[in-house]
Amino acid sequence: MSVYLIPIQVAMIVFPIIAFCLTLPYAIYQYHKYGSIPILRSLIIFSFIYYMINAYFMTMLPLPSIESVAKMTSPIMELRPFHSVGEIIQTTPFIWNQPSTYIPTLKQPAMMVTLFNILLTFPFGVYLRYYFQCSLKKTILFSFLLSLSFELIQLSALFGIYPRPYRLFEVDDLITNTLGGTLGYAICPLFAKFLPSREKLDAIAYEKGQKVSKPRKFFAFIIDALFIVIIMLMLHFINIPYHISYFIIICIFYILLPFCKHGQTIGKLLTRIALENPAGTKKYQYLIHYIPLYLFILPTPYYFYQLLLLTKQINPILCYSGIIILLIIFFLTLCQFILSFFSSTKMWFDYYSHLTHVSLIHKDNN
Repeated sequence: MSVYLIPIQVAMIVFPIIAFCLTLPYAIYQYHKYGSIPILRSLIIFSFIYYMINAYFMTMLPLPSIESVAKMTSPIMELRPFHSVGEIIQTTPFIWNQPSTYIPTLKQPAMMVTLFNILLTFPFGVYLRYYFQCSLKKTILFSFLLSLSFELIQLSALFGIYPRPYRLFEVDDLITNTLGGTLGYAICPLFAKFLPSREKLDAIAYEKGQKVSKPRKFFAFIIDALFIVIIMLMLHFINIPYHISYFIIICIFYILLPFCKHGQTIGKLLTRIALENPAGTKKYQYLIHYIPLYLFILPTPYYFYQLLLLTKQINPILCYSGIIILLIIFFLTLCQFILSFFSSTKMWFDYYSHLTHVSLIHKDNN
């Protein structure tokens, strides 16, 4: 039993790391397509990721030492179909017309391995039919390909890390894994009774996507921030100073692009958000929104640092006065930004620009 517990324990450790790395790409995809991230859909997707991690580790772990693998002389492949059936008959007390032998047979290692291979891909078939809406043919094909990928990784000696394969490549594993996925497809309707259909999940997501939620705006802002940092680092490699690269990026992507693209930045394009004035949008309103945000508020720490340097060259009182004013504006803006997540409060530059965030997700997308 410990052989099966080790992969599960490792998966529980690795899953949070993988989930964290996938959160932003997943959020971008969901917001771009549906305009929202329903909790149930997220649970299904991340449970599928967790299952796949477990399935992979179940077929690879525990890892033996390289020295012990180098000493192995056992075969690396078993290409005879249904060889495991003969092994079960030979090594277990199974007699087909004696039901009393069924339970003892199930407890034998050969039978447990076969059942494990079936159960390994059973959830895969359920996921393929319920969420990914695959046909029976596709489920059989994908179950086979999943099993084949596991077997080939084993045959590759874990991508060449080991001097030889430490697990046996078996045709019967392909058969039983494919059977497991097919059984999962067949039994899926029993599970689906307790969950909303994929169409219902999509309808709920599109309905919520009609409005621009605060998390959606936050993710758009995070995307913009990451985009700025990445481009600045790229420009730094060609010896462009950070403050110059920041000014170039802001002018092109956060002033010129929104001016031509209905107030959309890179983050808003990916999350399908636009800025509009219900009374009629004017181009200059985008400037009122973005210039204070990206040229005055976000660079405040840089301005603060520059004023500190100037205290050695010009009147310190004047510099300290500018620092205090910057800190007050930055602090008040930060407080307003935090309050906007818990109320309908608008940022001050939104108030003067008369712009509001609107969703570009429409019901006809469904």
